[in-house]
Amino acid sequence: MALVTAERELGRRLQLVQGIHWLYGAQGDAYAALLRGYGGDPSPAYERARAAGPLWRSKLGVRVCTGYAPARRLLAARTADGPGEQPQSALAWDQGLPDAGELPGADQVRESAARAAERALAGLRGEVDLVASVAARVPVEVLADVHGLTGADRVRLTEACAGAAGALDAALAPPAYDDAVRLLDAVGALRDLLGDEAARAAVVGVRAARELIAGALHALLAAPEAAAAAVREDPALLVTETLRHDPPVKLHTFSLAEDVEAAGERVAAGEQVAVLVAAANRDPEAFTAPDRFVPDRYAAGGVPEPLVPAPHGVAVEAFARGQAEAVVAAVVEVGGLAAAGGLPTAAGDVLAAAGGAVRLGRSPVTWGLERVPARVAG
Repeated sequence: MALVTAERELGRRLQLVQGIHWLYGAQGDAYAALLRGYGGDPSPAYERARAAGPLWRSKLGVRVCTGYAPARRLLAARTADGPGEQPQSALAWDQGLPDAGELPGADQVRESAARAAERALAGLRGEVDLVASVAARVPVEVLADVHGLTGADRVRLTEACAGAAGALDAALAPPAYDDAVRLLDAVGALRDLLGDEAARAAVVGVRAARELIAGALHALLAAPEAAAAAVREDPALLVTETLRHDPPVKLHTFSLAEDVEAAGERVAAGEQVAVLVAAANRDPEAFTAPDRFVPDRYAAGGVPEPLVPAPHGVAVEAFARGQAEAVVAAVVEVGGLAAAGGLPTAAGDVLAAAGGAVRLGRSPVTWGLERVPARVAG
């Protein structure tokens, strides 16, 4: 009976949150519309949010930040601790988990990521999806290496990470009931495999790395000339610009533990804040030609660093960056890039776009790449 009651309560909560998002989104609230999350391109929603100002209050009771400077200030402030101090979650998948342990740094994951990328790329021929074939695969293999998992446990980790892939978005955009149950079961499997402390970091880190790798691969195909110049200069430039232009975490919510002055306003301790990272990283007051993918903008000094938050308290940048840089190096033969006809790889194949990329719906935190179609020809 208790289980049935809990299931009904979960279903009611998911429907209620979804209904509120629909209502306020239909009434013109740009933040609620983002959480509602329908439509393949989130850019118009970000523009509407930015048009409301660098810092404004949503009908959902959240202070929404779209400007780079105030967002940087808010992200640097102390956040409130404890479940009771955090914004309400549509699906509290990490309830009961302790604070996350640290993810390995960039230097600790590059070698493992390079091996995983080489394995993932080795058998690719014809029409492929770079998300399923590479971006979703590499972070899981790196995590398995970090934890020394082999055999059946490695397979279980792959299945659990796939099941938990929607966790970041589900916290703000309620999934369907069956999807919610599968997600919670997957998080439980990760707790069994890795322990409670590592489970939260695994859920967040794997998804962030997947999105950064997918974004970098998408950029390689979508802007080959800019990509070629960047990779010849330094592959890290391509990854840094991806963090700005297509951040793996596009929306970050939290409650403040202290008063903060931002955009000429006082944001009080205890208030809920939503930083629209994807909008702030394209703030025209901070970046020249913000909507263009220009990796070599970071070859010169004085350009602001992309904002990269720590979702659910997990610092993801170094873990994701190290893997993305290793994948780019594995895909592309540095110094031999061609803008016309695709990108030659180290194996002598040519990697080219095979249609437009597809983004997930109802994924306001990651607005993740579901598919990056490509063609591999020997």
